[in-house]
Amino acid sequence: MKLALLLKYPLIKRSFLKQVAYYANNWFLFKELSSKNTEPNNENNKNYDLSFVDSTDARIVIVAQIHYSESWKSYASISKVELNKIIQLQKQTDCASSTIFQVIENPNIDGFDVKQTSFDEEIINLVGKKRILIPETELLANKDGAILSLQTPIGLLFISSFSGKVSSSYAKGLVSNIDTFKLSSGLPLESQHLYIEEAVFGQHLFSQLCNQNIKALITNSALNIKAWFKAKQVHCLYWAPLLTVLSFYIVTNSFLWGKSYYIEKQLEAQGSNVSQLLQDKRIQDQNNKYLASLNFEFSKAKRTHSHWSIIYSLLESDMTIERFNYAENKLVIRGSANNASKILAQLSERDDVQSADFDGAVIKNNEKEFFEIDITPKNRILEINDQNITKTVKGSD
Repeated sequence: MKLALLLKYPLIKRSFLKQVAYYANNWFLFKELSSKNTEPNNENNKNYDLSFVDSTDARIVIVAQIHYSESWKSYASISKVELNKIIQLQKQTDCASSTIFQVIENPNIDGFDVKQTSFDEEIINLVGKKRILIPETELLANKDGAILSLQTPIGLLFISSFSGKVSSSYAKGLVSNIDTFKLSSGLPLESQHLYIEEAVFGQHLFSQLCNQNIKALITNSALNIKAWFKAKQVHCLYWAPLLTVLSFYIVTNSFLWGKSYYIEKQLEAQGSNVSQLLQDKRIQDQNNKYLASLNFEFSKAKRTHSHWSIIYSLLESDMTIERFNYAENKLVIRGSANNASKILAQLSERDDVQSADFDGAVIKNNEKEFFEIDITPKNRILEINDQNITKTVKGSD
């Protein structure tokens, strides 16, 4: 993600401008240029220039090339892991806020080229170790194959970028013009170059900064995170949450232990009541089982007396009953029907009749047969005792 995506928001851009400065023997800040042709709310079309200041508290400092040196070293036939260990060892030796290491893969030597950018001790003492230092050549030469001639506040600067390698030099000594710089960098004279005047240098530098990838910008910057924080402050970042969680754990567990202790005491104080209540519950459950068994037995018993049931069945068989009498477990019924033998057969098939016989002769008159039947019903008495109930309850369990 490019920095320009964040800077399109006016509030973020204004805050960012307060934290960015340019140092080239003097301090410079990026100042917005007023333009009549620029819309007030259009941040993308605004122009910026470098404005001289005596001092600044900006955290991000773009350093001119005159205040640092660049050196290249090749590592042939080495793995990336081994190279990182070597670089880490050099970082421990050098100050992290004054040195930048950039690793570029070189397939020609089956290894890597390492660029080391070292800032002068003078600039480190001036800006301190709590600022982020960005070499200006890393911003200006962000396009491969570019050759630039820039008029900076402290002189003419030549920059070239090919295959990820950046070369730069001020116009002085033997390298007094762009053609000499091309030859010294191994570039052909006919190579095209871009000339940037001092009047637009600030705008060009700021636009190159905005077009930087944030991840690449952090990699190509010198910053010492340890100098930004004190060790005790860093420890507080995890000690405070740990102490908070520990306090919460102690308080909650103390409350739960107190609650459990109170409940145990209450149960001990009401232990006899609880035991009696449980005993009553067991007795009630047993009685409920007895009642359920009795209800089941009563449900099987017929609700109509067997004698009346016999008489009702005779009436349904189209028998006309003239008289009936019951004595000594014998039911005597007199009447008439179309078929007396059929009536007798139906009575003999009933479960509640022990025996049924005609008492006397069957007299037939006008297609009706008159007769008298002696019926001996079965003596069915419902007997329920504790033993049967107990068996029924066990069977239901």
